[in-house]
Amino acid sequence: MRQFKVYRHPSGALDCVKPGWSWPAFFFGGFWGFSKKMWWPGAAELSGLLVLLVLPVHAVFPVVAVLVCHLVFGWCGHAWLALHLLRQGYRHADTVTANDRGGALALSIRQRGWRVSTGLLNG
Repeated sequence: MRQFKVYRHPSGALDCVKPGWSWPAFFFGGFWGFSKKMWWPGAAELSGLLVLLVLPVHAVFPVVAVLVCHLVFGWCGHAWLALHLLRQGYRHADTVTANDRGGALALSIRQRGWRVSTGLLNG
């Protein structure tokens, strides 16, 4: 069981974020950012990779730089996603403990008595 923060948009849309480490963000880095429509982390990583490809540097440096970048994505990924939701107009509405994102959304809907169309669930 993990803790999830549930965010609700004024339109009724719901999404949730698990605080802490993000394995998908760690493994996929900038592509994870693009998949979440967070353009700046994805663009920052890809532009950094392009710079590393162009610069004549020792072969170990790009590997270390990519590893550090992915560690930052893993550590900050969920916080960036929560900030992205807040900037889109979502507000923190609930904190629940569940096995997964879908369970967290369902539990929050049931506990709060929200009426939500399935098209408005981002989990």
